[in-house]
Amino acid sequence: MKELAEYCVPAASVGAAAGLVAGGLAAFAGRPVGWSILSGLGLGVPLILFGSGYAVLVALGKVPAGVFAPAAVYWVIAFPLALLVHGITNVWLVTGTPGLPVDPWKFLAFRALISMGFAIGFLWMHDQIARLWWPRILDHNRYANRTVSQYHLSTTLQPRKTAADRKS
Repeated sequence: MKELAEYCVPAASVGAAAGLVAGGLAAFAGRPVGWSILSGLGLGVPLILFGSGYAVLVALGKVPAGVFAPAAVYWVIAFPLALLVHGITNVWLVTGTPGLPVDPWKFLAFRALISMGFAIGFLWMHDQIARLWWPRILDHNRYANRTVSQYHLSTTLQPRKTAADRKS
């Protein structure tokens, strides 16, 4: 379990960054500090959890690392749910009582449509952070070791494939 948690640091950091942006935007809009913090947590915590869930799927070999299609399928469900939690948090901040946004099915459907953009950003940011993090934990983390090995295999095979294509 400790290895999985350590492996998930890049994915969790993407969710934490999103929460910081949400809280920062609320503060920039002139909202009180408490409101800004809760708004950031309302988005950051679900994205940290869902991002870590995606990383666990990669770690266990259920999803290939760095591939867009599985990430898009995952985030078409997870992203709207994370934004629903954020929406409930914001309704609570405004009204004093937690509640669903107006037209929750439309809310979820629209967020599912824009989830592809988040999936692209998540995958890019996750891979950038992971390239720095996973090599540091290779010696004691089997999940990082397996994932980095897959990346190295693909980078080793690509020049061979390119050379073979030129000969054809």
